[in-house]
Amino acid sequence: MTDMRVGLSISGMTKPGLAHSLLRRPLSSAIAGWRRHRDLLANASSLVAATVMTSVLGFGYWALAARVFSQEAIGYGSAAISAMTLLGTIGMFGLGTVLIGELPRREPSPHRAGLVSAALLTSGLGSLALGLGFCLVAPYISDSFANMVGTLGKTILFAVGVMLTAASMVFDQATIGLMRGGLQLSRNLAFSIAKIIILPASAVLLHDEFGTGIIFSWVTGTALSMIPTAIRLRVGGTQVFPRPDWGVLRRLRRTAVAHNWLNLAIQIPWLMLPVLVTIVVSPSANAAFYIAWVLTNFLYIVPSHLSTVLFAIAAADPEAVAPKLRFSLRLCLIIGLPGMLFLGLGAHLALSLFGADYARTATLALWLLVVGYLPAIPRAHYIAVCRANGKISRAAGILTTTAAVKILAAALGGASGGLKGLSFALLVTSLLESFVTTPTVIRAATGQGRRRREGSSSPDFSGEKK
Repeated sequence: MTDMRVGLSISGMTKPGLAHSLLRRPLSSAIAGWRRHRDLLANASSLVAATVMTSVLGFGYWALAARVFSQEAIGYGSAAISAMTLLGTIGMFGLGTVLIGELPRREPSPHRAGLVSAALLTSGLGSLALGLGFCLVAPYISDSFANMVGTLGKTILFAVGVMLTAASMVFDQATIGLMRGGLQLSRNLAFSIAKIIILPASAVLLHDEFGTGIIFSWVTGTALSMIPTAIRLRVGGTQVFPRPDWGVLRRLRRTAVAHNWLNLAIQIPWLMLPVLVTIVVSPSANAAFYIAWVLTNFLYIVPSHLSTVLFAIAAADPEAVAPKLRFSLRLCLIIGLPGMLFLGLGAHLALSLFGADYARTATLALWLLVVGYLPAIPRAHYIAVCRANGKISRAAGILTTTAAVKILAAALGGASGGLKGLSFALLVTSLLESFVTTPTVIRAATGQGRRRREGSSSPDFSGEKK
């Protein structure tokens, strides 16, 4: 025993020393990881924090809504919010992604501020037109749409909501391009709090069966969230709305079109789901599905936000991206696997907080959405790799095909098997999508991406100029 202690003492590894060493290693690794990937973690964490925070507050928002609105009204309201988000995404015209890629390359100047201003105006006005057009056509497509936007007041509310949604999303992405993610964090916090405060009053004033009160609280909360952000910018010496630089924006229109095509291929299937469930299954089924959809969103945003920041880093420092891609993939598993376990075990309990019908209807759907997180990891990073390598059109073509397959499969699954059939169809198509996108991500993470043609200056993830 003495010899053992002597031996351990000589090596500096007595039991207290060993314990101290074991405790220090994870801490040292964490500190080293933070230092190496601070740009990725700092901005991605602001995005993740914003979404986690809005998800937590959103859980409270929908729990409160379930107490003051009927399940059918929640189904209509959530479908309308998804439609507003979908149209707002279309109305961004890819400008948010363009700002993420362009702003890091430009020195702080009036031109940079003018580009942001022009992008906000273009997306806002374009989305307003899209919202009005949807309200004119939608009642002829489905009675559910007619119930949501069938009057003049509902049309104005919906169209303004689309406009504010697009402008706020472009602003949030611009802050990532500027590496000022704290601005979008504070805006999303203000939005989450404002809509909860407004909801009880809107329930009293606009208590119908078609979710008008829910839509009103959402749109008003979005508008109010802009006020503290504008004040913060003004106090910090930043001009709130500088003169738009239309010339720079026009020169980027082809890039914007390519990014918009890819953005739509990414977002449309996911954002269409609540609308699809409302039409194919029922508004009441969508109320339960939407809660499950919201609960799993906090998982899916991890790879999504990390890939967004990866693209911003690739634009500013292409040589640093390959190790950050590997780190991002590891981080998605470190965060996601415990999250999957937590959501899977707590699925029935979480849905029961909204009512027994919610748990009975959507527990299986929530489990299947949780499993779908794993194939979402390579898909999200595939998007970042293709954007950084300039292969936007190729990625858009592939993801457009998989999006069409996913929407068709979900519609057929919902028509034949209700919410369960739709959820199974989503998981199967997500696995197929992962099968297509994973090889590209692996090649990029190992620095084996194929060289682009000579003369191209776009970076790839191996850190070389092509």
